[in-house]
Amino acid sequence: MSKDYPVLKGDNLFRKDELVYVNRSDELKEYHGIMHKHDFIEIAYVIDGSGVHIVGENEYETSKGDLFIINYDVPHGFFPKENGREIPVVYNCVFMPEFLDSSLFNSVHFQDVTSSFLFKSLFPDDHAISPVLTLRGTEFSEIGSLFSKMYAEYKSEKKGYCDMIRAYLIELIIKIFRYIDAKKEYVPASRNVELVNKAIQYLKSNYNSEIKLEDLAMKSFISKNYFSKLFREKTGISFSDYVQHIRIDEACNLLRTTDMKVIDIASQVGIKDIKFFYEVFKKITGQTPGEYRKRVLA
Repeated sequence: MSKDYPVLKGDNLFRKDELVYVNRSDELKEYHGIMHKHDFIEIAYVIDGSGVHIVGENEYETSKGDLFIINYDVPHGFFPKENGREIPVVYNCVFMPEFLDSSLFNSVHFQDVTSSFLFKSLFPDDHAISPVLTLRGTEFSEIGSLFSKMYAEYKSEKKGYCDMIRAYLIELIIKIFRYIDAKKEYVPASRNVELVNKAIQYLKSNYNSEIKLEDLAMKSFISKNYFSKLFREKTGISFSDYVQHIRIDEACNLLRTTDMKVIDIASQVGIKDIKFFYEVFKKITGQTPGEYRKRVLA
């Protein structure tokens, strides 16, 4: 049964015309021990203390050195252990994907390693969100130093501070992927087929919403070009063509089983431009919607 969690919105955190926010968890005390969701990406790094991280219905003991990447609309919260008072102290860097240089997501370095993020963030129900990494020693110091620098820049608001945060954040993400790569915690190439199958399931459930390949790729820290390549290899057609086929298949079903107007059917399947709907429908079926309905109902 779904629950209504409070939603922390970027618009309420970001300064005017900015897409990033950096803080320590002890500064946002109204969200201490409260399950919540958000409309941005969050990288949370435990720098002191221990406790419990609840994600959805799952609980994970967490302590200093644990790093989590929490995606859009995933309910979570940090809490003290049973009978305890201590809540982990966490550095948070929250941002919208477009804050980063888009070229980052096309880097060859990201391609195989980032498949794991597609699974963990796009399909969170299939992968429990335990720490993405647990860092100790030098690794802990390196990541802690980057968060400390981002935090100091954000607090100082000196000229160019957003650019400095962006540079540190890119460095942070690259280091995260290197650590994952070194620990062999990425999804192997043999699971690329499963990756595309999961994406297809997602498309079939969300075909009537606005779906862009680059949005899914960016939110999931995976190269747009790499995902497009995997998708075409599996399906034989492009991502956009596949989405249109799903939409037209559903339009055909509505033409057969309802008396809805064509303009309403187009909107129902996620195509707002009626002229474009006619063009796509004719291209895929070889008929207009009216001709199709007349033939199947004859």
